[in-house]
Amino acid sequence: MPANIRDLRRRIRATQSIGKITRAMEMIAASKMRKAQQAAVRSKAYAATSWELLQALGAAIPKDQSLHPLLKSGDRGVPLVVLITPNRGLCGALPTQIVQEGSRKAESDSQFMAIGKKGERALLRRKKNLVASFDGFEAAPNAVDIRPIARTIIDLFLSEEINEVRLVYAEFISTVKYEPRALALLPISGTGNQKSEISTEYLFEPNPAEVLDALLPRLIELEIYQAILESLASEHSARMVSMRNASDAARDLLGDFTLTYNSLRQQVITTELADIVGGLKALRA
Repeated sequence: MPANIRDLRRRIRATQSIGKITRAMEMIAASKMRKAQQAAVRSKAYAATSWELLQALGAAIPKDQSLHPLLKSGDRGVPLVVLITPNRGLCGALPTQIVQEGSRKAESDSQFMAIGKKGERALLRRKKNLVASFDGFEAAPNAVDIRPIARTIIDLFLSEEINEVRLVYAEFISTVKYEPRALALLPISGTGNQKSEISTEYLFEPNPAEVLDALLPRLIELEIYQAILESLASEHSARMVSMRNASDAARDLLGDFTLTYNSLRQQVITTELADIVGGLKALRA
């Protein structure tokens, strides 16, 4: 058998095997994406309502009272950019887009924090000032998982090592679409120093300042939690699409290999038949 036919058989078997793997990974990613999507959608309304409540709390503080430290814009410190990226690859250009968005939002003296190994490695390759890193999440986290991240950010802000925080993540739009988003997490703008339109009159006990002190860290945790859920849904969606594209490419490549293989086999058979016929004619002559 000619070597090129044996090589084509090997490539056909390899392509079939790869196609099976990518189809299985597509199904796994689709299952994880549905769960992450449901979690992100369920909590989105709660996160938005909580943020609106924060606006009301900040507006309720009298102007002659000092604002909560998390509401103040400090002159000292440098900006902090927090990147939320996957731990693993095979999810298209998502990690690169998040890192690029974070770099665009950063200033020359900005510090970085990475949630997810892809972001950490990219920042180290680019020799960025990485002050902290956390492992990413494979499934929806809980409050205990988020608290160390939020505590680190709050401590850096209160110590005036940083003066603002931007959270960069992939916002889940639909099954086949996500967009990099940069959220200004700290200082919490639009509260305390400007008048908000509040349709409901609130009564705070014991007073708005103490309520803010208890509530603000929890709301920051909630914003980080929501961003991670959105990132997870986007990651699994991107991986599902990537594996689907890989499966389609494997199927097309398999068709090309099979067509070429059949054509070569036909040529070999035709040549062998011609040789047999020629031999018979030589024997009869």
